[in-house]
Amino acid sequence: MRITTSAVIRNYQRGLGKSSVQLNSDMNKVLTKRSFSTAAENPAGATQAFKLRKSYESNDNYISNAQDAISKIETIASSGLEMNTVVKSSKEMILQAINGSTSEDGRKTIATSLRGYQETLVLSANAKYGDDFMFGGANNTQAPFELVNGRAQYLGIDVNTTDPTEKAALDKMLSEEVLIDLGFGLEVDGSSDVKSGTAFCTSFSGLNALGYGKDSDGDDKNLINLLGQIADELEKKDFDNDKTSKLSLKLEEAGSSLMNFVTELGTKSNYLDNTLTRLETNKTILSEQINGLEAVDMADAITNYSWSQYAYNAALKVGNSVLSQSFIDYMR
Repeated sequence: MRITTSAVIRNYQRGLGKSSVQLNSDMNKVLTKRSFSTAAENPAGATQAFKLRKSYESNDNYISNAQDAISKIETIASSGLEMNTVVKSSKEMILQAINGSTSEDGRKTIATSLRGYQETLVLSANAKYGDDFMFGGANNTQAPFELVNGRAQYLGIDVNTTDPTEKAALDKMLSEEVLIDLGFGLEVDGSSDVKSGTAFCTSFSGLNALGYGKDSDGDDKNLINLLGQIADELEKKDFDNDKTSKLSLKLEEAGSSLMNFVTELGTKSNYLDNTLTRLETNKTILSEQINGLEAVDMADAITNYSWSQYAYNAALKVGNSVLSQSFIDYMR
């Protein structure tokens, strides 16, 4: 069988092309440290890698949400403790006023201090985390509390209003939530509401912290207003020690509710810490899975590249011999 020069050259070019492609492929693996660069090289691996990277990105978002929620809760708890300090100082001054030895002027001085504490509580309750008001519940763009004529208002409504419409509005604001996804399998029910337990609530109402409404005796349940009520009693000429003592006990109950609010924040913070630990563990696992799927064994990659380079160089030398001999034969 006669083998023509053109056939030899065609076969040689085909083999040289394959050798060049293999050399470039092996070189790219060494340079990029990846086992494949396109989906066409490994369709199954690329599909799995896409899923893993999507999970990795989602997990990163969950971590960011958890870290932000932890910082927010810690800031709210800090403000809650500041308010509790104010309540403790107030109780000490009130006890001093009702012990029977404080003069009328002394009681008025204490009343002035209590009104100052009212303003301090409002300032603490209007604290911000970044650009958001922390105690505004779902409304974080507006300062939640305002002191008007010695009485507290929450987003423009008297916290102890007896108007049914306004009270319904306060109840609604108290129940509104801002939810974030922490990777619990966020689900929405038929009414477009997020199912309980599939998201984490990051909204906190100052009504929960400081109280609102009136009790069975018709007295205020809000800490700020209770301080104002007690100040009013202390400023009266016909000072009623028994009524002031009664209000003092109610102030103590409201202070206990505030501390329960802070304690609940601590529980949520611990929960978020555990969630963050889990998410960071997931991140490590996903990173290892992605690396195991996409990363190339460098020892094998360098060895394969060396062999490909050797084969390519050998092919070039063979080509020189073939082409040289064919040219001479042609001249003859």
